[in-house]
Amino acid sequence: MLVRHGYTIKVLNTINFAKSMHYNPFHYIRSEKDILKLVNTIIANTKGEGEKSSEDFWVKAERLLYCALIGFIYYEAPEEEQNFSTLLEFLNASEAREDDEEFKNAVDLMFEELEAEDPEHFAVRQYKKYKMAAGVVC
Repeated sequence: MLVRHGYTIKVLNTINFAKSMHYNPFHYIRSEKDILKLVNTIIANTKGEGEKSSEDFWVKAERLLYCALIGFIYYEAPEEEQNFSTLLEFLNASEAREDDEEFKNAVDLMFEELEAEDPEHFAVRQYKKYKMAAGVVC
C-alpha cells in the first residue's frame, strides 16, 4: 500500500543483517568533526545503565581509540573497507600482553608506519593520546 502511494520502503533488520538494508555511517564522514560525532554516538548508544563518573577514564580511553581507528579507516582505507567490519577487525587485532610490555600488536605497527609517513596525521595523534592514557610510553 505504501509503495503504491510513492513511498520507498527500507528495512533495518537487527536480528538477521542479511535480510536488512545496509546503513554505513562511514559514508557520511567528511571531516574530523564528523569522526568525533560518530564516536560520541557509538559511546552514547553502547554504555550501560547508571555508569558513574569513576568510569570516565575508560570512556575517554575508548573515545580516543575509536577516534584513532575510525580516523585511520576514513583517511587511509579503501572505500570498500570503510565500515564497521573493518573497525571490529582493528579492535580484535588490538591485543595486549601483560607479561610482555614490549609487545606490539598489528594495530600498533600500523600506526607506527603511518606516523613515519605523517606524524601529524589525525589518527596518529589520537592513537598516541590513547596509548599515553593507557600508560604506554609512545
